[in-house]
Amino acid sequence: MTAARVYDAFYALLGFIAAALIALIALIISFDVIMRNLGLGTLPWMLEASEYAQFLATFLGAPWVLKHGAHVRVDVVLSNLPGRTALALELIGNVIGLLSCTVILYYALSIAATSMRDGALIIKILIIPEWWVFGVVAFSAVLLIIEFICRIWRARSAAPPRSVAPL
Repeated sequence: MTAARVYDAFYALLGFIAAALIALIALIISFDVIMRNLGLGTLPWMLEASEYAQFLATFLGAPWVLKHGAHVRVDVVLSNLPGRTALALELIGNVIGLLSCTVILYYALSIAATSMRDGALIIKILIIPEWWVFGVVAFSAVLLIIEFICRIWRARSAAPPRSVAPL
């Protein structure tokens, strides 16, 4: 299997996990509502578990969403600009995304390291090490950085429209 196929399969797995987590959230909340309406009480950890699942779905799904261009994007301006200008703006946007994710990665790793060193815990109904949360953020940031680099590479190596001179 080629590196590109492994890369695509890994990001597809992340998208699947994010979708499965969203389905799990719907099931957990529905189950909780049914239990309450039947007078069976509630499982106090369900709301918190759905919050963590939403967090994971967001951060694990973000790289897949970026890879497939499934994020909210207003490209009305880009589609009405000459090819070279649109490509330049696309590159600028990807560089800004790359730099933003790099800053997020730096801070997530910094906070995770401090949290791990201090043994910090998130204490609610469920008790988890705080660094787990920032570890997920850092993992997602690394994958987003990789995808932004790929997007920049693809945009730079893409042939401009025939009517536009190369950059």
